[in-house]
Amino acid sequence: MDVRLRRQAVWTRALEIFGSKSKAESWFRTKLSELGDRTPEEVLDEHPDAELLEAILDRIEYGVFS
Repeated sequence: MDVRLRRQAVWTRALEIFGSKSKAESWFRTKLSELGDRTPEEVLDEHPDAELLEAILDRIEYGVFS
């Protein structure tokens, strides 16, 4: 998938789950231990096809936070 399309897909999913632009932006800029203390934004920059971010968002949606 094209880098821009992947970024857009993750962004759209984050908006759906968090319900607001500000909350989605906050998530994109928050360092997460499961990403090696990197932000989702950093991971997308390094690995444009990072399915890990979508998996994290799925867990958040279903209330699995660990």
